[in-house]
Amino acid sequence: MKTAILGAGTFGTALANAINPESDVTIYTIESDVVDDINKHRKNSKYFPNKTLPRHIKATSNFADIVNAELVFIAIPSSAIADFFTKHKFNAGTILVIGAKGFAHDGVLISTYISEKLPDCCICSMKGASFANEMIFKIPTAFTLACKSKHTYETIRSVLCSDLIITEYFDDIDSVEYLSLFKNVYAIAMGIVDAYYNSPNVRFLVFTKILNEIRLLMKYFSVNPETLFKYCGIGDLSLTALNDLSRNRTLGLLIGKGLFDSSMTNNVTLEGVRALEKIMQHIPENEHEKYPIMQQMHRLLHKQTSVKSFIHRTIFTEKTC
Repeated sequence: MKTAILGAGTFGTALANAINPESDVTIYTIESDVVDDINKHRKNSKYFPNKTLPRHIKATSNFADIVNAELVFIAIPSSAIADFFTKHKFNAGTILVIGAKGFAHDGVLISTYISEKLPDCCICSMKGASFANEMIFKIPTAFTLACKSKHTYETIRSVLCSDLIITEYFDDIDSVEYLSLFKNVYAIAMGIVDAYYNSPNVRFLVFTKILNEIRLLMKYFSVNPETLFKYCGIGDLSLTALNDLSRNRTLGLLIGKGLFDSSMTNNVTLEGVRALEKIMQHIPENEHEKYPIMQQMHRLLHKQTSVKSFIHRTIFTEKTC
């Protein structure tokens, strides 16, 4: 099957490396130096200098080389989705698998946005507890694959290395997309708390509160409650919120230690910051208090409260049911 990967960053490269050798795999990127490195040296030295890529992986900066792909994995930042799919179209029937996390444009889910742009394509979502720098070195990694049909799921599954990628089928694409948004926001909050206390007692006190607040958000956004118990749910939340390799958690650690500078968000993709803003805009202001952790974190990032006050309100606010 002719397969394309949009994006040659850490996740896109790791994903290409997880495609079985029988597939025709092409990574698309606007970074010409990365294209040359992959094609000439079988390396993506910019992101994985110590990893040699399989011979069946190619790279290109020419969209014409992937326009006829049958299966496309989307691994570009969510902030680039709207621009890319405004300029580029795939053939009807192409399977598009969303690996990006975040809103596409003005609070619109990536799945919704791409469906409107390419109504004749098959839109799917792939989310899970996955760090690219582990996946690239063949560490088993799990994903929820959300598709409208089991047949599409089996098609995607057939191109992934079975000794590396573990998947589960789910048929609610938008619910998977929403969970990936929520977990990035709360990873920042967990980082702030851990930087301030570095206490297992406090960590899991707050983590429990986070799970309850996510449950309320799921009700508000009509998210299938089963989603929380998938790899894209508790698995991805735990990975992102509790492990220091997470960029959003790292931002929280910097905030908690008083080292945060707002210019940092211009230099690195921090989906949690953008998701927080859009979620707070979506929820009526008179209902913000139902989500105290998110509300206080929004105030903190806008310099309307202090880290100490955020911590106090997060820990001592009664658990919402």
